Amino acid sequence: MILKHKKTQILFTLILFFCFLLMILFGLRNNVKDINKDLRQISKSINKKENLVNVLTSDFTSLSNSDRIKKIAKTKLGLQKTNSYQVKKDSDFYIR
Repeated sequence: MILKHKKTQILFTLILFFCFLLMILFGLRNNVKDINKDLRQISKSINKKENLVNVLTSDFTSLSNSDRIKKIAKTKLGLQKTNSYQVKKDSDFYIR
């Protein structure tokens, strides 16, 4: 048998151990590459969504400007400033 000597047995065992270790390391490396690829895709998606939120926030800020709303209410809807005599109390709506 080839593995008669103790030194040969140890050398063969070490070679097998290192080959096994090398296969595990290559597998881990490939897993890490796949995870990094997924991470980059998720980061891109998050950046796109953050940019969209920033755009929407900017649009909302410009669209909700009170001067703009007042102008639209006056020109498009014909609304005027409310006078105090136009405001009713809650008690005016109850039946007596």
